[in-house]
Amino acid sequence: MTATSSRAARARRAARPVDPITFELASAALQAAAIEMGGVLKHSSYSPIIREMDDFSCAIFRADGDLVAQADFIPAQLGAMSLVVRAIIDRWGSAVAPGDAYLANHPYLGAMHTPDLNVIMPVFHGGALFGWVGTAAHHIDVGGVRPGTEGPDLTEVYAEGLLLPPVRLYRGGDENPDVFALVGAAVRDPVSTLSDLRAQRAACLVGERRVIEVTERYGPATVTAVFDQMLDAVERAVRLDLADLPDGEAEAEGFLDDDGVGGPPTRIHVRLAKHGDHLVVDLSGSAPQVRGAMNVPWASTRASVVYAIRAMTDPARSTNDGVLRTVDIICPRGTVLNPEPPAAVSIRHNTCQRLADTLIRAASAIWPEHAIASSTVAFFGMNLASVSPRTGVPSVMAEVVGGGTGAHRGGDGLDGVDTYMANVGLMPVEVAESSYSVRILRTELIAGSQGDGRYRGGLGIRREYQVLGAESAVTLYSEQTDPRFAPRGAAGGGAGAPSRITVTGPDGTVLPVGSKASLVLAPGSVVRIETSGGGGYGDPAGRDPDLIAADEQDERG
Repeated sequence: MTATSSRAARARRAARPVDPITFELASAALQAAAIEMGGVLKHSSYSPIIREMDDFSCAIFRADGDLVAQADFIPAQLGAMSLVVRAIIDRWGSAVAPGDAYLANHPYLGAMHTPDLNVIMPVFHGGALFGWVGTAAHHIDVGGVRPGTEGPDLTEVYAEGLLLPPVRLYRGGDENPDVFALVGAAVRDPVSTLSDLRAQRAACLVGERRVIEVTERYGPATVTAVFDQMLDAVERAVRLDLADLPDGEAEAEGFLDDDGVGGPPTRIHVRLAKHGDHLVVDLSGSAPQVRGAMNVPWASTRASVVYAIRAMTDPARSTNDGVLRTVDIICPRGTVLNPEPPAAVSIRHNTCQRLADTLIRAASAIWPEHAIASSTVAFFGMNLASVSPRTGVPSVMAEVVGGGTGAHRGGDGLDGVDTYMANVGLMPVEVAESSYSVRILRTELIAGSQGDGRYRGGLGIRREYQVLGAESAVTLYSEQTDPRFAPRGAAGGGAGAPSRITVTGPDGTVLPVGSKASLVLAPGSVVRIETSGGGGYGDPAGRDPDLIAADEQDERG
């Protein structure tokens, strides 16, 4: 077959509706491309938080910015990335050109918080914009007043490092030296940051190549129709799942320990109304925006709702922006879940975790047969200014520690995992001690931290970090240190244990830190985190004797 006849054949196929086999093959290829992008980013990145802890996401978008295919890495990022693509379209319009790559992280221009840098590339075919590919990755530092950028006590987004509207990181396939110089001069570890940006762009190049391959195989009209059908298919599947659930309304509330600057607990309120195949999520009862950095930009609030809908329907289903067609979100500006600029947002993920938990509890009230106990939302985070013992180069250790998930009617919760909106791995001891001037004294599950019940919650994690070398600035934060807000049980199950942060000086003196702090630690100081366990499900008296015996044998407490 000649090239001319091949193009004609593709055009004839595109003129007809996409048949089911072509749709499945093409959509699977796009989904596989997003997953392959993730593999490239993971294996070519520089920083442990990306290559070891998987704090990144990859996705493919159609020309108008709608997300059509994503790889399941971090739900908190995936539900938000299409807003960044639309911000690029709004800012650059017809100036977008082949080979360009855009960098953005501005929380009030579609992004999440400043450490999550988005690298997005257009995909052209036949000289026309055909789609987009993109990555979002958490960088260890993007400048600002705190090592690691984050700070619960920060009160303006201007203190949270670089604020980047969509700018061209690459122009026509070449690095934009001005942007690379600007970023490199503003961050504490430019080698890591710039290397990770190049890794993100490498992942985008793979995504671009795969999208073009699919388009060359099936024709641009067919693949455009596949994009549309992928969105329609997800919308239809979610609507069918919602229609199968009983109609109802319910509300739930949850609280953050404080506002990030030592203020009172911050209320998160959810009212759900499900009728037919549509869901209304009303968040208007949540607290006004707060002084500290616990506020949530709109992109992250939207991502939290997408996560919850997926959990309510079919968590195993591939998800894209079609899910947003099934829901109305009510969330007034000026609240902690939709703040007015320049409110600080760098610790927004802890609030997202509490929002996710509150959404799930409201859904459990509507559909008690699907109820699940609460998981930890402690989400301990630590950014420690340090020095590599191998190279002597200053850097920042960014750490995240999970805890226990809630039990459910089918079994016990999971031990020591990152829950809900997160999915971050625990940094391996060997990586931490070879990359930073720290020693991990212990990492263990906490016996007795789980909620009791017919099925028991998962266990929290205890981990200790000893500072080595020189004085080190550290920012650390957690939630659920207030026992009133520990993970709740369901159907008569007990609550999990609260979380706790303990910091001791080199002489063993306990330093006052509460749930959040930024301080300077002398060499020999130790930070200990104990994260909350998951809530229990059902009456503890109904627990299977064999499971009780297994608990005792494993010394689970």
